[in-house]
Parts: sequence; C-alpha cells; structure tokens
Amino acid sequence: MTIFRRGREVYSERYHAGLNIIRGENSSGKSTIMDFIFYGLGGDLLEHQWRESALLCDTVTVGVKLNGRDVTLQRDVEQKASQPMRIFFGPSGDALNSSGTGWERYSFRRGKSESFSQVMFRLLGLPEVQYGEANTKITMNQVLRLLYSDQLSSVEKLFRNQPFDDAITRQAVGHLLLGAFSEDYYAAKLNLKAYEAQIKDVISRIAALTRMHGRDGHPLTEEWVQQEYVRLQRELDALNKQIEAIEEEVFSAQFEDRLSLNDQKETYARVRSLQAEIGETREKLDYLELEAADSDEFISWLTKKLDALHESKMVLDELNALSFEFCPACFAPVEGTEVEGACSLCKQASEKSQVKERALRLINEYARQKQSSLDLQTDRQRRISDLKAELVKLTELWEQAGRHYTVSLRTPTTELRTKLRSLNREAGYAQRELEELAARKSVVAELKEAQQQRDDLQKKIDHVKAIIETSEKRDRSQISLARRAIELEVLDFLRRDLERQSTFVNADSVNFDFDGDRINVNGESFFSASSMVYLRNSFIASFAVAAANQSSFSHPRFLLMDTIEDKGMEPERSRNFQRLLHEKSSAAASENQMIIATSMIAPELDVPEITVGDFYTHQNRTLKISGAG
Repeated sequence: MTIFRRGREVYSERYHAGLNIIRGENSSGKSTIMDFIFYGLGGDLLEHQWRESALLCDTVTVGVKLNGRDVTLQRDVEQKASQPMRIFFGPSGDALNSSGTGWERYSFRRGKSESFSQVMFRLLGLPEVQYGEANTKITMNQVLRLLYSDQLSSVEKLFRNQPFDDAITRQAVGHLLLGAFSEDYYAAKLNLKAYEAQIKDVISRIAALTRMHGRDGHPLTEEWVQQEYVRLQRELDALNKQIEAIEEEVFSAQFEDRLSLNDQKETYARVRSLQAEIGETREKLDYLELEAADSDEFISWLTKKLDALHESKMVLDELNALSFEFCPACFAPVEGTEVEGACSLCKQASEKSQVKERALRLINEYARQKQSSLDLQTDRQRRISDLKAELVKLTELWEQAGRHYTVSLRTPTTELRTKLRSLNREAGYAQRELEELAARKSVVAELKEAQQQRDDLQKKIDHVKAIIETSEKRDRSQISLARRAIELEVLDFLRRDLERQSTFVNADSVNFDFDGDRINVNGESFFSASSMVYLRNSFIASFAVAAANQSSFSHPRFLLMDTIEDKGMEPERSRNFQRLLHEKSSAAASENQMIIATSMIAPELDVPEITVGDFYTHQNRTLKISGAG
C-alpha cells in the first residue's frame, strides 16, 4: 500500500500472507493506516470518520491479489462518502509506473456503468447478491464491515458501525461469506424474475388476441380458421349460384316482374326490431350502472365502518390500560377495588373481553360483506362492458338497416330484384367475413408464436425453480456446517484465553446472529468491556480461520483488526491472542492474510517475517507528512 501527498510517497509498505503486525506507540498513526487499508479496498469512510493526518494526503494505492490475479486499486482522499475507485489490471509496480495510462474509473454505486464492487466481486468469484424489496446489491463496503474490527465500532456488535444499517443487509452479507450463495443460484434468481416478467407479458398478449379476435367462444386456432374458410367459401359459392339463377330469371321475365313493396316492409321491420333491441340493451345497461353506483357507495360506507372499528379497537385497548390514581374532577385520591377487572374510577365491573369480541365480530362481518360486494362489483363491471359492446354493435346494425330502408323508399323494385339485392348483400357479408378470416390467419400465427413462447418460458421457469430449490437446500446445509466450523474456532479462542472470564473457560456453545448483529456464549451476551472485545475479536478471527480451512466459504480469508488491546485489554491477554492468531493463520489449509495493529506486541512475534514497517513512535509516525510538500 502506498499513500501519496502532493505526488510524494508518505507511506509505502508491502504486506505478506499470514499474520501482519503493525506495531508502535499509542497515537502514532496505526489506526490511520488500518483505515486507509479499509478505504483502499472499497470501504466507505464518512465525513466525520476521517482523521486529520489522513486528510492531508491525496491518494491511496493498494496492490492486491484477487484469486491470484494482480490488481491495483486507487482512490482519492475526499472527506465525503461514496467515493469512486480507479482500477489497474496488473501489479502495483506497473500501475505506479504507468503514467496514468491503463487505469479504469468505476463509481461507488451501480448506475449506467459498473461499480468497482461488481468488478471486484467478479474477480473474487463472488455472486452479485441482491436482497430486499428494492433488489439492492451487496457492495465491497458491506463485506468489509464484517472483516474489519475497528476502534470506533461498538464491541457488542459483529459488524462495523454504519448509518442506516438494516438487518436484511447484514444477513445477506453474512450468508454470502458463509458460502450460502452461488453464481448458479443468483443467476437462476435473476433469470426467474426476468422469465416471470416475460411470461406475464406473453400471457397478457395471448388474452388480448383471444379477446379481440376470438368469435363465439371458438378456439382461435389454425384448424378453426381453415374450417371457417371452407364453410364460408361454400356459402359464397351457393349464394353466387342463386344470384346467377335470379339474374337469368330477371332477364327472361323482365316484362312480367311487377313492382313490390316487400323490400320496404322487410327493411322497416328490421329497423324496428333493432331499435327495440337497442332499447332493451340500454335499459339493462342503465340498471346495471345504477346498481354499480349504489354498490360503490355501499363499499365506501363499509370501508369507513371498518376503519372506525379498527380505530375504536385501538382506543379501547389504550383505555383498558388506563388507571386513575386521582379523580380527574376533584383530584381526590382514588381508592382501589377488590373486584377484578373493575373500572379504577367508578368501580363498576366490566367484561372487557366481551367488548373486544363484539368489535372483532363486527370487523369480520363488515370485511366479509365488503369482499362479497367487491366480487359482485367485478362481475357487474364485466357485464356492463359486455352490454356496452353489444350496444355499439346493435347501433351499427340499426344504422345500416336505416340506410337500407332509405334506399328502398326512394328506389322502386320488383320481387326478383328484391331477392337479387338480398342475395348480393348476403354474398357481400360472406366476402367480408372471408377477408376478415384472412386477416385472422396472421393473428392465429401470432397467437401460436405467443403460445409457444409461453410454453418455452414455462419450461425455463420450471428449470430455474429446480436450480433454486436445489441451491437453497445446499445453502441451508452449508450455512449449518459453516456456522458450526466458526463456533468451534471461537470456542477454541475462548477456552485458550487467560482465565479472566469464567464463562469463556467453561464455554460449550456460541451463537451469533447476523441480522441481530450480536453474539452470545452459553446464552450470555454481557461481559466486561475487555472480554466483549476479546469475544468480538475471536469471532472476526474465527470466521477468517474457518474459511481458510474450508473451501466452501466465500469469505476472502482476510481480516483487519485494530482492537487487539481495546477497552483496557491487559498486555498479556493481548499477546496471548496474538500468538493464537499466528498459530491458526500459519496452520490454515489455504493462504490467508490477517493485519492487526498493537502497541504491545508479543516478543516472539516481533520479527521481520511477521511485522510490517518500523516500530512507530510520536517522532517516527506512520505517515511521513513533514517535508512532504
């Protein structure tokens, strides 16, 4: 890690695998370095959390290995939250000698472009976990909150303090690091959401096509269209033959074909019949609309009644707990009563449970009536829509019949010509139906394609649901195994502590909740301040150690600890913990990195293979600010 001020290095040290100890006197800048590591890796420091000496610096550059790949991270020092990051995909030496080329800038939060958390998660092999109703994504800052034990956070908490913290975030982060989430699981979750949205659109499209183009309840299929085409073609052929026969008859009987009023009579009867149907339909529609308006008022009245009953129940609950010690009229002391359940003021017995029961019965009855009315209203609205559509259709037919009647009044005709005109109209209707059927062929093709999409999406949904179900079973098993592995490590830390806390010596169970942000030993969660620090440190360390020994964890096998001697921790107790950390880190099955800061290092650990940098003092501080510009 290299820290710059005005282009000059004020701190530059290389950290190694295993235990790293930053040592020095109190107030020599060790915590500043720990904060810089946290910040350089993607942590978020709020305005009030920056130390004065840190704000004198310009940038921090951190070379890291993410799953064995060299990556360099760089962030500017700014006294405000959510700062972006520059990433160089190569070792820090190449990055610092690159003259600014090869760096890519990423924001803190995901927007139109990727955030640096997304890039780092991808390189670490971690899934982009979404959680909560807003589908928020976990960030590096949230992960680091469970890897960094800093001095400013509460010792009773597992996570580093953060404003607007919530249980859902903590649980999602905890389960992620336990190894409960996989790329397949979250890809399936994201795909399920996308597929369900797509199938919803497709089903809506199928319903719309069926509603708009369906006819008389017949299925809108290729077979039905073909059958209808054959039927209409036969009808049209038969009508054309009749027309030809009538035309021949008209030609041969042109002097015998007498004028007739039958056409006028028939069209007039048709107009009257349609007008009567329109009147009946309008009457039914008016009746239903009046019923719907009355029902709306009734539902509104029921809603107000239910709201009033809920409010009265709350008032009753409050009044039941009200007890008078003095009379509200004369302020004289109120004597007690031996009658159970009696009013504290008037001493009259009252059965409060009966009042509650009556209120609940009324609430249930009104709610039932409201739901029944809503169901009826839905059916009523559907019938209103159908009647409106029928009214439009009848009006159109009536207007057509009216035009036909007008023509028949103005144009004298004969019996044969009336028949011919009627047959021509029928043939025209049949021809129009054939044209509409041709248009329906494209609709049927579109409907068939939509139905195939629906079936394909349903198969995909079934497939990803199976993946999710299998993953969730695996996750439950993994969470249980991982929690047990952490518990065993914590128990070992506690039992090998100096005998300062009897509960630690006799510890046989450790339980921790990510959502509750707490931990207990043998059911106890309150100890002395130094023991609380020891317990929190043991948990943070045990998480990293258990992960380093089991490949199923998604924990980065990394920790930062600035609380080795916090809250009055005695020197020997701190040194004992340091020895345990070194032992467990060295014996771990996989590579890990633990960075701690202390002013009282264990003598046998004060060697170059373990320590980082000088032994810092007030004269030799971590940040070499003096003379740096």
